[in-house]
Amino acid sequence: MTSHPLSRRRLLGSGAAALGLAPLAAAADAPAPPPQSLQGAADSVDRLTVPATIDGKGPYRFVVDTGADHTVIADDIARDLGLVRGDDVIVQGITSALPAQTVHLKNLSFGPVIVERLAVPVLPRAFLEADGYLGIDAIDNRRVVFDFQNHALSIVKPESRWFPDHVHSDEALIPVYGNAGRLTSVDCQVDGVRAHAFVDSGADASIGNLKLFEALQARDGRKFVGEDIVWLTGVTGATAPGRLTAVQKVRLGRLNFTDSALVICDLPIFGVWGLDDRPAVFIGMNFLKQTSQVTIDYGRKLLRFRVADLVVASRG
Repeated sequence: MTSHPLSRRRLLGSGAAALGLAPLAAAADAPAPPPQSLQGAADSVDRLTVPATIDGKGPYRFVVDTGADHTVIADDIARDLGLVRGDDVIVQGITSALPAQTVHLKNLSFGPVIVERLAVPVLPRAFLEADGYLGIDAIDNRRVVFDFQNHALSIVKPESRWFPDHVHSDEALIPVYGNAGRLTSVDCQVDGVRAHAFVDSGADASIGNLKLFEALQARDGRKFVGEDIVWLTGVTGATAPGRLTAVQKVRLGRLNFTDSALVICDLPIFGVWGLDDRPAVFIGMNFLKQTSQVTIDYGRKLLRFRVADLVVASRG
C-alpha cells in the first residue's frame, strides 16, 4: 500500500470533472455582473485569494475560506505588525484542533467590507501557505459572490427575504440551513445516495465521510480506487489518512458534477458541523472551479451556482 502526502487538502488521481444542469423550459438573459467586485487571484490550487489590509497596512493575500469559522493570519504578519496579543484559543481545522494565540486587529478591510475590533488566531505560515484566511466571522450575514472565471469576489448586503428568486437558464438555486454561517444543503445526492453538503472554498479537494461511503457500499458495492492512502493536511498542520473512490455524479440541486472522485475520510470537521452521524460531503475547489460563479447568501440562506459558458452547451 502506497502513501501520498497531500498539501492543503489536494486531491490526487481524480478523473476529469465535467458539469451540467438539468434543462429548463425557457432561457433567460445572463445576469449582470455583481457590484463592488474585488479583484483577486488564484493560488497554486485555484483557491480564490483577495487583497486585505490590517489596521490600514498591506495589502496582504487572504484565502477566502467558507469552511472556516474564524479568520486567521500568518505568524510573520502578526510579528511584523507588532499586533497586541490576546487570549489563547483552540483552532479547529479539518484534520485536528490546535491551541493558538490570538492578536487584536483594530480593523480588517477587504473590498467594501470593514470588520472592526477582530481577535484572530495566529498560525505558522508553513501551515497556511498564505498571509491569512478570511473565515465565516468576516463574511457572515452578507451575500458573497465568487467569480472563478475572473478571479473576483463581490460582497454585498443580502437580498431581501421577500425578493423574488429569478433563476436564469444557466443557474441553480439551492436552499440551505444552519446557523452562524455553517450553511448545509440537504438537496444533494452522490450516485443516488442522499447526503448533506456544504461549500468549502478553502479546500482543494471534495471529501466525503465514512457514512457516505458505507451508504454507497450498501447501494452498489462501492469500492476504493486502488490501495493507496492519501494524506490530507489542514491549516493546523496535522494529517489524516483518506482513500479515493470514483463517483459518476454528485448532484447538488439541479447541478451535476460528473466523472470525478472523492476522498473518503472521517475528518473532525464533519463533527464540528454536526454531520458525523449521516452521509455528508463538502464541496471543494476541484468541483467549484468548474462553475463560473458561486453565490452564498448568508442572510437568506441560499446558494446560487452559475455554470461556465464552456460547460453550458453540454448540460443534459
